[in-house]
Amino acid sequence: MNWRQFQQQFYQRAYAPSTSTLDAIHSYVALVREYTGADSCYMLRERDEWTATIPYVHPPMPVPASVNPGQLSELTHSSDFFLEPQFVPRRPVKALLGQYKQVAGLRVITDSLRGWILLAWHQADTGTVDVEMALRMLGDKVTIYRLEASRLNLEQQYEFLFATIPQAIIRINEDDNSAWVNQAAIDLLALEAGNLRPTAAAVSAGMMRLRNQATNQPEINEAAGHLLMDAHFVTKEWIWTFPDKILSVLTKPVRTSYFKGRIWLFNDVSELYHLYSRLDEQRRLLVWQNEQLVDAKNEIENLISVIAHDLKSPLATIRFVFDFLPILGPLNSEQQDNITYGLKTVKRGAGLIDSIVFYNKLISSSEPVQKTDTELNDLLEVVVDGFEAQARQKEIKLHLNGPDIPVILHTDPESLVRILDNLISNALKFSLFGKNIFINSYLRQEQLYIAVRDEGPGIPPEDMSKLFKRFQRLSAQPTNNESSSGLGLSIVKSLTEKLEATIEVDSLVGEGTTFRLVFPNHLVQTHNHTNTPTRV
Repeated sequence: MNWRQFQQQFYQRAYAPSTSTLDAIHSYVALVREYTGADSCYMLRERDEWTATIPYVHPPMPVPASVNPGQLSELTHSSDFFLEPQFVPRRPVKALLGQYKQVAGLRVITDSLRGWILLAWHQADTGTVDVEMALRMLGDKVTIYRLEASRLNLEQQYEFLFATIPQAIIRINEDDNSAWVNQAAIDLLALEAGNLRPTAAAVSAGMMRLRNQATNQPEINEAAGHLLMDAHFVTKEWIWTFPDKILSVLTKPVRTSYFKGRIWLFNDVSELYHLYSRLDEQRRLLVWQNEQLVDAKNEIENLISVIAHDLKSPLATIRFVFDFLPILGPLNSEQQDNITYGLKTVKRGAGLIDSIVFYNKLISSSEPVQKTDTELNDLLEVVVDGFEAQARQKEIKLHLNGPDIPVILHTDPESLVRILDNLISNALKFSLFGKNIFINSYLRQEQLYIAVRDEGPGIPPEDMSKLFKRFQRLSAQPTNNESSSGLGLSIVKSLTEKLEATIEVDSLVGEGTTFRLVFPNHLVQTHNHTNTPTRV
């Protein structure tokens, strides 16, 4: 098959009778394999930098549940395509690609798919075929079909979600005079049963029938007049009163590059209207609704804590199994590497669980921390000494500097240690080998400052707004594959506030970052040469 024949057949498939998404992908993959002579095609979905699953293989065959995609990441580091005529698989991908002599791959990064599409040959010979272009065409089709599948899935979720909402919701598209309604709107406006997409005319007729039943038609007609005169009209407290119910009606225009129309929401507020007829009573209703949201948030936080606690037991069991395996007999190097990797993964998971549990406990507790007078210089020396071994592994020097006089800080030492542990640990993670980290404490303008400064990559301005939020992935990455829970700085922020302190951040991209704890003077004492306490 030559290139022209391949193109012709490829584009003909776009006009073939509609089939399922998977059947369509099968058809394109089979054509690409026929054109390139590839023996197999794999699609890998990247979960994280250590794990990729294999959701698709053609022809069907047993494959590992997941692989470490590190070698594929290296091959597509400078270009999204590679062709290796003498492919030598490393151990993490050997179970998947060990039988092949030649492998080609395309890196795919979209909102719906992040991973690789691979072609593999038992013999290293592709002749004159354009493997790269064929893979790119296949990648485009896979992306399109996945986007379409995602769109259909979102649409189904959208319809299911609004079908369960008791309020009547109506969306009218002014461009094509179509409408979308939920079941509550069908019942309220007496529309055709089961038809979630009636015409705009049918919806307007239903609204008119409903208006004619209202007992406060003058007020309704007055607002309707404004609506007809002003395409941007928005209602807030539009009440439609009926003998058996009271409806609060909200309508507002929607103008985007994809949609031009109006949204209607009919909410039965009969009981609320009678109970809270005055403005201050409506305010109390809003307060109550806000409390419901707070309770829901607390329930979610509690659920996260429960799940995290429940995960500890299976992780402990897995760790026990890994620790027990060497006792059964001698292990080869590959088995030992797998056990070591498994133990690191378990440790990383346990650390994440501990961080989640600690953070949820921290934000849910309203009890103040237990403060005591703490000798600052001694505490800082202990904390910094604890990181010396870790710093030596990356040839990083830790520099501790402080006032010449003793400083007594009224604080919770355990919380302060946890804050400093997170800040110094982050500085080590994001610093290259051979750099310096400075831990400085000093008194200025009647306040105590504790600063941790590194010589890392710095924090881009666009990352500053999400710096202290939970589970945020920032642009900078650890320099030695260190793990990160995404909670460290959130914990730092919460603990700092509990200690009545504030935290400041200064950063220059390419030069480094400084995190600075600031304690007010009423928490700080110094001792002069006569050992007399002095308030700063």
